[in-house]
Amino acid sequence: MQPEFSTQNWYSLREFNSFLYDIRYILLFYVLGDFITTVQALSIGVEENGFLALVIAEFGVWAFFVLKLAFVLVVYWFYKDLMSSSDSKVSEMWPMVKGVITFVGVFLVVNNLMVIWGNFGILQLLGIGSL
Repeated sequence: MQPEFSTQNWYSLREFNSFLYDIRYILLFYVLGDFITTVQALSIGVEENGFLALVIAEFGVWAFFVLKLAFVLVVYWFYKDLMSSSDSKVSEMWPMVKGVITFVGVFLVVNNLMVIWGNFGILQLLGIGSL
């Protein structure tokens, strides 16, 4: 017996697809870009983030990817909460939140590329981290 696809399920699927399209740059930079460049940078050095270093050491690099996907689910929950709000100021926060996460993703990718190609990161270049 095949489950029926109700109108509610169809709406939820369309909403989730719309969300995925809306966060395409988050997926590109924060999830995929950071994961791929981090894996490549790990062949050169070590992970500077203590928590991620522990997770990767204990469970492998794919656990890092699972954490990225879990973060996307948290963002989806936040997205649904913001978009269902009747307060227009709250729903207007979504573009800002999405932009900040995308910026962090771009920052992480650029930092990892600098580690791969130059053996130093953005924070070291700015004098904040150790060389």
